[in-house]
Amino acid sequence: MGIKENAIKQFGRQAQAYSRGNIFVDGFHLSEVIKRSGVTKDHKVLDIATGAGFLALEFAKTADMVVGSDITPNMLFHACEKQRDSGCENTRFILSDVESLPFRNETFDIVSCRFAFHHFPEPDKALLEMERVCKTNGRIVLVDGVSSEERDKSLFHNRIEKLRDPSHVRIYTLSEMIRMFNASGAVIADIEHWDIQQDFEEWVRRAGTDEAKIKVIENMMRQGLRDDCTGLRVKIDDGRLGFTYDTVILVADVHRSRKSDIVQKR
Repeated sequence: MGIKENAIKQFGRQAQAYSRGNIFVDGFHLSEVIKRSGVTKDHKVLDIATGAGFLALEFAKTADMVVGSDITPNMLFHACEKQRDSGCENTRFILSDVESLPFRNETFDIVSCRFAFHHFPEPDKALLEMERVCKTNGRIVLVDGVSSEERDKSLFHNRIEKLRDPSHVRIYTLSEMIRMFNASGAVIADIEHWDIQQDFEEWVRRAGTDEAKIKVIENMMRQGLRDDCTGLRVKIDDGRLGFTYDTVILVADVHRSRKSDIVQKR
């Protein structure tokens, strides 16, 4: 099974759990992303891999129009439910692949992606496509975890993530992200680090990880109690295993000197 098929299966199977996960519903974090995006009432926004639509619907409170796209039908079902409950009429959700977006060049003022970049099999291609549909002088807003700049820690961390969720590709180091943005031509304007605390039990249950793998992952995590070999600052509080995701809110400006700077034409 390919990476995209794995993602559709994983998020389809666990759509309800992901639609309630604390990392996604954190209102303070959502408001910080909105603030740093610079969205205004005349902006058109595209939220890539929107999942249950949390960020898209937050943008809809300010923007003129918002589109949320995702590759998983079950996630979009939950997004549409949330839209109906919210009463936001300026938002729609569509089924699409980030590597082949069904929009003309320079359609959106802001293109966002929150906690999904590590699932993309070809992140460079995805980033170029996000840039293509973003207007000149528009913005790309990328939110995701980052792994340790120490190679061994990053590899160990990603082994854990892959065991937990087979649709995982790679949580990148910040330096790797910066290189990708530099190669795409988008100019990074702002990077804000944001620590997100995770409870181990909730984290593995959200992904639907089986019991045998949970035991393996827990043992690997506990190794981090001694020397932080995961880079996740693993700890035990009141008898519960937990850790900290280092995440970033990365904002990049899209500048073009000429129309031919757009990578793909539609």
